[in-house]
Amino acid sequence: MRKLVMIIGLSALLVMSACGDSDSTETNSETNEREQEVEGTVAPEDFGKVYSDPAAYKGYEVEFTGQVFVEPERDEDGIYLQVFENPQKSENNAIVSFDDTNIDVETEDYVQISGIVMDEFEGENLMGGTITAPMVEASSIEVVDYITAVSPTIQTIEVDEVVEQHGMEVQLQKIELAENQTRVYVKIANNTDDVVYFDTYSAKLVTGSNQFEVEDNFESGLPEIQYDILAGVESEGVLTFPAIDENTDALTLHAEGHSDDYELDFKAFVFEIEVE
Repeated sequence: MRKLVMIIGLSALLVMSACGDSDSTETNSETNEREQEVEGTVAPEDFGKVYSDPAAYKGYEVEFTGQVFVEPERDEDGIYLQVFENPQKSENNAIVSFDDTNIDVETEDYVQISGIVMDEFEGENLMGGTITAPMVEASSIEVVDYITAVSPTIQTIEVDEVVEQHGMEVQLQKIELAENQTRVYVKIANNTDDVVYFDTYSAKLVTGSNQFEVEDNFESGLPEIQYDILAGVESEGVLTFPAIDENTDALTLHAEGHSDDYELDFKAFVFEIEVE
């Protein structure tokens, strides 16, 4: 038996008993015990239902992704996390224990978790509000990237086209469609003797009669294109737009750039993409 110790809302302390030991490899008896506890399986896309009544899912196997939002607790028996299953809205707090003391996971990491719901926690936060959260004993935890956890790719459109003006090259590498955003991968090459500029927030994505503007996406950790690019330098990154219809058959990207040489006339860098 071991104690699961977690901080809830930075104010409440929870201690519960759960099965397991400090060895991440289960023995046969532990495996049998786990199998006896399992009441069913919750599909990853249905994990949000657990929050409606965590106690009703006690003994259910679950799989979900989320973001660690407080400093992990560690002791000789394992690691203990608080994870937002919906990090974009800072919602759906899950309390997770794992018996591998060597796992490298920190605050703000995105994680993919498989495990079993052990119970429901109920307590108060600093504002006096009631907190309920499922307590999950993990069988595996994997640190993953932002895209995997928050915005899985539905479709990738490979483009690999270059538009060049006055020695400034703009390459549209690919476009990724997701349920909650569209990601446009761009590379800029400055083959001139002057500084060139790429205006990220002037970029526009057009589908049919709809025009989309670039959105901030600082929490993603995705690379950003530098604004001012020195002579002989390349810069690449990701432009994030709102989600578009995955069944669209044509896209147009408009991008803006200019140079320190004001005598040069730069027009928009335009890419017309047919989606197969």
